[in-house]
Amino acid sequence: MQLLYVIGIGVLAALCVLLAVRICHQRRYIRVSDRVNDRIFRNVAAYLLLIDPDFNVLRTNYYSATGAAPKAVPPKVGNLLRCKNGEDAGVCGTHELCADCPVRAAIAGVFRTEIGFSGLEAPMVLYTSDDRTTTVDCDVSVSGNFLTVAGQPRVVLTVSDITAQKRTQRELEEARTRAEESDRMKSLFLANTSHELRTPLNAIVGFSELLMTDPAPAERQEYMRIIRSNSEILLQLVNDILDLSKIEAGTLDYEYTDVELNAVMEELEGGFRMQQPKSSSVRITFHRKYPARYIRTDRKRLIQVIANFLSNAVKFTSEGSVDFGFEIRGGELYVYVADTGTGITEEHRRQLFQRFVKAGSFRQGIGIGLAISKSIVETMGGRIGVESQPGKGSTFWFTLPYGPEQ
Repeated sequence: MQLLYVIGIGVLAALCVLLAVRICHQRRYIRVSDRVNDRIFRNVAAYLLLIDPDFNVLRTNYYSATGAAPKAVPPKVGNLLRCKNGEDAGVCGTHELCADCPVRAAIAGVFRTEIGFSGLEAPMVLYTSDDRTTTVDCDVSVSGNFLTVAGQPRVVLTVSDITAQKRTQRELEEARTRAEESDRMKSLFLANTSHELRTPLNAIVGFSELLMTDPAPAERQEYMRIIRSNSEILLQLVNDILDLSKIEAGTLDYEYTDVELNAVMEELEGGFRMQQPKSSSVRITFHRKYPARYIRTDRKRLIQVIANFLSNAVKFTSEGSVDFGFEIRGGELYVYVADTGTGITEEHRRQLFQRFVKAGSFRQGIGIGLAISKSIVETMGGRIGVESQPGKGSTFWFTLPYGPEQ
């Protein structure tokens, strides 16, 4: 009997040892599993939040992901994510805008229906610092899954920052829009260019044939004048097209020299007066305000921009005057061309310096002169603009850097 008792005690002791070993092994397995799960939990490339029906965050990887110190009281979702509205109100859910928060509405829907959701995209304004002075606009993608923990309903919320993806998406959309607009403008350019080139060419060919019929001297002079005028128009169109292609290729050349401004203005004044028809009553006047003034710039490009302004002014002015000149304003040279012509509406002013845009569709030109002028002025470090009132005239102007040593 005593032997049986001893054997029973031994068997029981062996079972206890085996049970203790098994318990130790299970505890070790649980510890390892917890470490692995915690490591995975901490390194997920998103914020994970375990939430109760009152929107309290019971567990999260937010602190390990951001390095922030956890708080003693479980924060609510918006407070933990530093939602500006929730923090401004003191507690997530108490701000007047919280009632329309798509994230809170989605979480409430999961607790009500026990059905999860995914792919909810929402903009959020988040604080980035504890002093609540710096905010950042974010785009987030939110998913939620329902589960029960110890018989209690819970939601596992996954919040991913998709700001970079949304920014890339917007940039791609803008690039697509620009490409479509560029294609549309090029089609318009080709259609407009073919028409504008054909007009002076037809005039040159037609009046050249009339010259071969041995007309009267007066008619001969008029035919030659028309041919010369259309030749100049054709040459300007070709030059504009070539300049535009060089600008797009980045090969438009600039040669800087010391340029005397009064001499340039007087040269332009004389040239445009000579081109005026004898029947025109428009006065073209350079208003000299200074003695000799030199600026280091590209003389050819400077003349090109001013001549474009003058050409447009003469084109849109049937009576009155075209006045131009320059002023030294601090560290800038201010050049202007003012006319008493038809003026430009506000809608046209906003897009006037874009390519293939013309103030009047009935006028000759392909709408790239002002765009080329804008590119030239900005390349030389200046600004360009226009002031106008419909029916009262316009003032086109541009500035260039001007140092006292100039």
